[in-house]
Amino acid sequence: MNINYPILIILLISSFGCKNKPQEKEKLTPNFFKNLYTQEIYSKEEMQEFVDSLFAKYDSTAKESAHIHFWNHKITQINDSIIQAFKYDFRVGIDYKIRAKEYKRIGMKIPAKKLRTIYGDSIRIGGKQDKPTVINLWFIGCWGCCAEIPALNRLQEKYSGRVNFIALTPDNEKDVRKFVRKQAFNFIHVASKNDKYEETSNRPYIKTIESYPYPETIFVDKDGTIRFVEGMISKVDDIDKETKYFEMIIDNLLNEN
Repeated sequence: MNINYPILIILLISSFGCKNKPQEKEKLTPNFFKNLYTQEIYSKEEMQEFVDSLFAKYDSTAKESAHIHFWNHKITQINDSIIQAFKYDFRVGIDYKIRAKEYKRIGMKIPAKKLRTIYGDSIRIGGKQDKPTVINLWFIGCWGCCAEIPALNRLQEKYSGRVNFIALTPDNEKDVRKFVRKQAFNFIHVASKNDKYEETSNRPYIKTIESYPYPETIFVDKDGTIRFVEGMISKVDDIDKETKYFEMIIDNLLNEN
């Protein structure tokens, strides 16, 4: 199977934590690529062969559902050689064959807890529920968090009434209320600080379920078990494509007995 992916697909995304949008730096165009799993170094042609080999190995029965995602690491320049180090994820459907990060929270039963929303009412997270739950971890100053909101709203609109959609943030309630008045974010919102900027009991709870720097989306089944965890949506300019994978996860949770 010949997948004609441009070699520069590897420049898709950097493996930084999400705070503010990174400043543009002078871009070096790599002519070699270092696989951090195997320590092998590929030329451009060998890199293309490597990508093709992954699809041939893992995608023999489900060609349309395979997905590869690269995570960039350090670029090294040695004379005329510019070497881009990388790791990658490879999944078929919702099944990861290779994953760059270990998500230790997957499989954890999250404790049931009643949390205060930004409008003063309460919700319960964890424990047995009559619906699956999608939890988004975000904060206002995170450009990646804000960029993926339209895709998350698309999911909420499609599955409204069938899935609980909850957004948790380390920000304070007043700032979140102000934010969602300007930019629609159609989840139920829980903040870690009250209007007086005092820490609430929500923050320790959030820390028990988070894995990596935000944004992070956590999919919880009806029994309160974390089944899937995903980082930032990689192509926020293609909502249809990026929500399709999340829809597969949600459909899987909805169809379980």
